Amino acid sequence: MKIVVFTDLDATLLDSETYSWKYAEEAIEALRKREAALVMVTSKTLREVGSLYKELGFEDPFVFENGGGIAFRKETPLGDYLISQEPQIDEFHREGFTVLALGTRYEVLVKSLAQISAELGTPLLGFSAMSDEETAKATGLPAEEAAKARMRLFDEPFVMQEPSGSLEERVQGAASRRGLTVVKGGRFWHLIGHAGKGKAVSILMEAFRKRYGDVVSIGLGDSPNDFPFLQLVDIPVVLGKPEKGEPVSFLSEKAHPYNVLGPKGWNQAVLDILVTL
Repeated sequence: MKIVVFTDLDATLLDSETYSWKYAEEAIEALRKREAALVMVTSKTLREVGSLYKELGFEDPFVFENGGGIAFRKETPLGDYLISQEPQIDEFHREGFTVLALGTRYEVLVKSLAQISAELGTPLLGFSAMSDEETAKATGLPAEEAAKARMRLFDEPFVMQEPSGSLEERVQGAASRRGLTVVKGGRFWHLIGHAGKGKAVSILMEAFRKRYGDVVSIGLGDSPNDFPFLQLVDIPVVLGKPEKGEPVSFLSEKAHPYNVLGPKGWNQAVLDILVTL
C-alpha cells in the first residue's frame, strides 16, 4: 500500500506567521519511514516551493499556484509516467523542474484583473501592482521570499479594499464572463484560468494509482481553495474552524476535522491517521 499525502502549505503544513514546518517534524519523519509520498498543493510560486522541496527532501511532484502547474523531476518514479501520459498538456522546464502547464498565462490574468477592477469601479490590488516591500508587508514574508512570491506564472493573488458578499459575487461574475475563476485563499483572493487545485490533484492521483496500484490518499487543507482537492482524497482533513458560510458540507463521516491550524494540527492529524493504516 502506497500512502500519498496531498497538503496545502500556508496555515496547514506551514505556520501562518513564521512559515515554519518544524512542529510537523515528527509526522514528516513518520511519513518518511513509511515511504509515503508528500505532495505539496499550494498557491505559492514555483520558486517558493522549490526551496521547500529541497528542505523537506521528498521527491514527489507538487502543485503550485492553485493548480496552475504541476512540477516534478524527470528522474523520479512518477516523472516519466507524467510526461508519457499527459502529452496533451503543455510542458516546459523551469527552476530545474519539468512543468505541466494547466493554467492561463499570468499576463492575461493581470490584464483581466485590471479590466474587472475598472468595470466594477472598485480597487482590486494584485501582486503585479505591488512592490516587493508591499508584498512583504501584506504576506508577512521576508523581502527575499516576497520577491519569490511575485514570480508568478498562472495565478494573480489580489485584495479587495472593502470586501463584502455582494462585491465578492460581482467580482466572481466578472471573472466568469471572461472564462476565469476567483478562489478564496487564507490571505488573498486568487484570479485563475483553470480548474484549481482539484484538477491537478486528480491528474496526480491517477498517476500514483497506475504506478503503485494500491494507494491510500490523505488530504490536508484549511481554506475554500483546498476543498476541491479534499473532496477527491480517501481521508480529508480540514485544519482550523471554517468561517461561517464556507461550503464544508462535502465532509463525510470519513473526514478528520482539527481545530488547530498550522504544523501542530498537521502533525497530530497525520500521526493519528497513520496509526490506522
